[in-house]
Amino acid sequence: MTPNGDSSLIKLRLTSVIIFAIAMGIMEAICVVYIRQIIFPPDGIINGSPTDNFNFMYEIVRESITMIMLTTVAILAAYNWRTRLAMFFLAFGIWDIFYYVGLKIFLSWPLSMMDWDTLFLIPIAWYSPVIVPILISCYFITGSIFIILHEGNGTQLRFTPKVVLLQALAFSIWLISFMNNTVHITEYGYGGVSYSWILFNIALILAILSLRLSIK
Repeated sequence: MTPNGDSSLIKLRLTSVIIFAIAMGIMEAICVVYIRQIIFPPDGIINGSPTDNFNFMYEIVRESITMIMLTTVAILAAYNWRTRLAMFFLAFGIWDIFYYVGLKIFLSWPLSMMDWDTLFLIPIAWYSPVIVPILISCYFITGSIFIILHEGNGTQLRFTPKVVLLQALAFSIWLISFMNNTVHITEYGYGGVSYSWILFNIALILAILSLRLSIK
C-alpha cells in the first residue's frame, strides 16, 4: 500500500492479508484440535468446563507467537502506523472468525454460539460466549477496512487524543467483560456465570463513536 492511493495495490494488499488470516485461523484450529485430543481423548470434545490437565505455558507461548505473526504481516502490508494498526486488526478479526470456523468443521464445536470459551491467557484467562469475540472481530474488520480505504484514497482520518481515548476505553471495557468471571470460572467452571452484555454494548458504542469522530 502506498500513500498515492493506488487502488489496485490497496486491493492486492487487502486480499493478501485476508487470505493469510483465513489460512492462519484454520491452521490454528487444527493445532487446537490436536491439543484438545490430548486433554480430552480420544475425540477432543470439550466437557463444558476449563481444565487444569495441561501445561498452559505452551498456550501462552502459542498465543504470543500468534500476535507476533499478525503484527509482522500488518507491518509488511501497510505503509504508516495507522494502516499498519488497521491491517493488524483486520487480520486479527478474520483469523479469529476462521479459527472458530475451523473448530466447527473439525470438532463440530461450538454446539451453540453461546457456548463459553477460553479466549486468551495473557495476562490472565479471558472467558466469554463464542459469539462475543466473533462480534468484536466483525467490528475490527469493518473498522479496519474503513481506515484502510480512507488512507488509501489520500483522506487521512483524525486520530485525535479524544478518538484514541474512546477507542482505548472501548477495548478496556471489553477486556473487563472477559475477565470479570475469571475467578469464578477458574474455581467452579462455567456453571452459573453470565456474560455482561451491558459492558459489551457500552464498549461497542464508544468504539463506533470513536471512528465517527475520526472523520474530518
